[in-house]
Amino acid sequence: MSPRSSRIRNVFEPLDSSLVTKLWQERFCISGQAFSGCKFFRKARSIWAISDVDLPALSYEAVGMRIMNCKDRPWKPTTSALQIFGRYATKNVIHLNQEEAMIFLKGDSQAIESDCENGYVVVFYRGDVLGCGLYSHGKLVSQIPKERRMASTIKGAECED
Repeated sequence: MSPRSSRIRNVFEPLDSSLVTKLWQERFCISGQAFSGCKFFRKARSIWAISDVDLPALSYEAVGMRIMNCKDRPWKPTTSALQIFGRYATKNVIHLNQEEAMIFLKGDSQAIESDCENGYVVVFYRGDVLGCGLYSHGKLVSQIPKERRMASTIKGAECED
């Protein structure tokens, strides 16, 4: 079944969990254990995760949480998925200070020195996952969705590091 026909018919195709967890292991060194209790499905060019339950044979618009976008190479983790599973990452992670975190949350790019591989990274501030960034040759590009970005000027946004 082609991705187009899958999208039209709202078909969620079950995926072997080892295929999905292997990608997260290779990129972020997140153990498959982090995904225990999850089932994975593909719809069009997205991968979705749900609790380990059986779905009735119905047509769905969405199930669980979209965790990956596979329309491009390399695959892109969603911000929501990183906010859940990113805390287990030990590879391709960037820790930001307060000023850098504010730039990231506004959706802007910035120069950051890191030993990360080029590609998608898990971005942290004070031990919490902010979301997905794209790191390439010393530049971090925020991948925070537009609807989740912070406004450029927020009164009272100053906080101590």
